[in-house]
Amino acid sequence: MSPPRTGRASTAQRAWQSAKVRYSCLLILVLLLLTLGAGWLSPYPYDEIDAAATFGAPGQRYLIGADALGRDVLSRTLHGGRMSLVVGLLATLVAVLVGVPLGALAGYVGGRIDWLISRVVDLLLPFPVILLAIITKMLLGDGLVSVVVALSLVLTPFFARMARAKSLSVAQLPFIEAAQGSGLGTGRIMWLHVLPHCFQPVLIMATLSVAFAILAEASLSFLGLGLPPPAPSWGGDLQASMSAFQLAPWTVLAPGCAITLAVLAFNFLGDGLRDVFDVGERFL
Repeated sequence: MSPPRTGRASTAQRAWQSAKVRYSCLLILVLLLLTLGAGWLSPYPYDEIDAAATFGAPGQRYLIGADALGRDVLSRTLHGGRMSLVVGLLATLVAVLVGVPLGALAGYVGGRIDWLISRVVDLLLPFPVILLAIITKMLLGDGLVSVVVALSLVLTPFFARMARAKSLSVAQLPFIEAAQGSGLGTGRIMWLHVLPHCFQPVLIMATLSVAFAILAEASLSFLGLGLPPPAPSWGGDLQASMSAFQLAPWTVLAPGCAITLAVLAFNFLGDGLRDVFDVGERFL
């Protein structure tokens, strides 16, 4: 007889049977391989200028054309994806690691701790991402860290509220009373019983948050609040090429299509996981 399947293994198998999850994961994997391997896959350095190839059309030399400075659009798109994907994943990871434990603690312990954490969350929720980006840029300067901090500050309150709501419902279940009666401390109860119940909604929300962070990073770069030039980024290259759209549409279409594919991939993954886990709450 074959050994019984564990709950986690059967859930993963059920998720992989979903077409949305399967194709989204494959697309995300391809995007990660292309962007993280940009150093080996790019035909030219992303900052190599060729004045003779200004707005060069797609062809044998430049596969999808050159931009206003004669730089290879394909190379800049591949390297720019590294910035967008890393920012999206890092900002979401920071928001999960900070927001979920704080929200679970607030919901389980209650009292003054719940009041304090809830007030901090309520204070952060109304702040728009552009304002937070300006503040973090003033405090931390230009660079990857300031963008990640700004986006994680935007995302953390949503994870905290979701984890608080989930822990409030879990705290009323009989097995929590049994764990308390057996002498387990608050930390072990949260680690063994409360946080695992947050796994499925956190996973769904995280995939949707990565899509939001990628789009937000592109918007910040488009407004000049991302990495300073000549560092490649999808939003920055899109902004630099908008005025030349009619002359050289490939300079706009390449980063624009890359942003669209990345956002759709993570959104479809989140939708597929929500269907598999049958989670009905709206998080964002």
